[in-house]
Amino acid sequence: MINRARYVAFTCLSLVVACSSKSESGSSAESQTQGPDAEAPVDDNCPVVVKDEDCDKSLRPFVFVHGTYGSGDNFAHVAALLTSNGYCPDHIVAVEYNSLGDSPGASCDATPKPQGCGKIDAVVNDIMAKTGATQVDLAGHSQGTAHCGTYLADAGNAKKVAHYINFSGSPDVGDTPTLSLSSQHDLGNTPHHATGKNVTTFTLMDEDHFAVAASTRSFVQVYQYLTGNMPTYNTVQCGDEQVTIEGLAETFADNTPMAGRIEIRPIGTNPRDTSKPEVTVTNADGNGHFGPFTLRRNVPYEFRGFDEHKNLIGYQFFTPFKRSNRLVRLLSPAYANDGSGIGGTIAAASTDKIVHASDDVALVGRWAGGGFRQDLGASLKIDGTEILTDVTAGSKALANSNTSGGVVGLFMYDANQDHQTQLGMVDSGPFLMFTDVYMDASKPRMIDITFTAGSEDTNDTNEIKIPNWPSKDQYGNPVTSLLMLQ
Repeated sequence: MINRARYVAFTCLSLVVACSSKSESGSSAESQTQGPDAEAPVDDNCPVVVKDEDCDKSLRPFVFVHGTYGSGDNFAHVAALLTSNGYCPDHIVAVEYNSLGDSPGASCDATPKPQGCGKIDAVVNDIMAKTGATQVDLAGHSQGTAHCGTYLADAGNAKKVAHYINFSGSPDVGDTPTLSLSSQHDLGNTPHHATGKNVTTFTLMDEDHFAVAASTRSFVQVYQYLTGNMPTYNTVQCGDEQVTIEGLAETFADNTPMAGRIEIRPIGTNPRDTSKPEVTVTNADGNGHFGPFTLRRNVPYEFRGFDEHKNLIGYQFFTPFKRSNRLVRLLSPAYANDGSGIGGTIAAASTDKIVHASDDVALVGRWAGGGFRQDLGASLKIDGTEILTDVTAGSKALANSNTSGGVVGLFMYDANQDHQTQLGMVDSGPFLMFTDVYMDASKPRMIDITFTAGSEDTNDTNEIKIPNWPSKDQYGNPVTSLLMLQ
């Protein structure tokens, strides 16, 4: 029997961490502490600064509904591009739901009441009340498009939506003005578009299924459709020197709220840093919400997560936040007793497959702009070794039913414990690829990682050095690190 207080693993989509902070009602117990350098002046080469406070409050709020195995952070890259062009960060929100059971677009008036019903309407009503808007712009991705179709089928709901953005799906959206985006490299290498009386379709070329909702070129189409103008910036611009971070802690895929503590440290030259955190956030109310708190712009950070019993859960590394991000998701692994009824199934298909050891690293990589596509020119190098292959991220990976939509989460660990990098496909799951990569953790050191996105986004290059935390701690408990390339 697994002791949940010590069970440690990461999901394909974000940090396996249990943390949150003060809710809107102030019902939780939160503390934010900052180290002595938190207010130091920032000199980080920002020729353009687009401040949060200068946003255009007349722009309608934007509501995003994720797809299968997804969460609100699937939209974080496009959100950062929107806020670089005048959208208000706190006006872009997401609907969280159990992607293997909930019906968030359905009314709760039916008998029996659908599981997870009314969630889209609740978020729409809440953001309209907060902003004073009379309508929102709604978007759905993949499975989320079906839920948005259900929501829009109700005339009362449809009146609240000025425009709908359909990212890879085929719902009937009725009369609602709609932009439907898909790609020639979407699921099955086939575009998927909405139907309705007022639908504008646009088919991208290089984007994978995930990137249809996350890519720069998708953003351009969305911005032009909603505003009638081309964006000023097609890359994420710097925001305030102190960027605002906010989001949710929840279990992967079934999205059950979690609670705990998180320590946040800048990544410097000292591997396995145990100095005072720059920020510590704690919470005990269990609603999953954390923040807002501030971090320094353009500084790489390590998030170290602890559960409600103060036991270490694991690490997530972020390439630098250039501007505020209010769609951060910190995800704990689903588990059999998490309350959803399907947690054990989700874990068996994802985090339970990792092999852990005290002298190597288990790392899960993810890119905010899309999936890893070696066939489209993407490159991921660890200490100079190319990790992406045709089998794990190229045309052969697309022939795999699990990864036909692209590889969103790349699990890298020494699968056969031979202290050698073998690459190749060790296993796979929905949008997940498992490959054999040996990263030595016998002595503290920094791991050098570089990523280029290829033709999905020719401007996106990431470089970061992260500490080589062992995949088992001193007590023999598994520990996995996740890297968010953004």
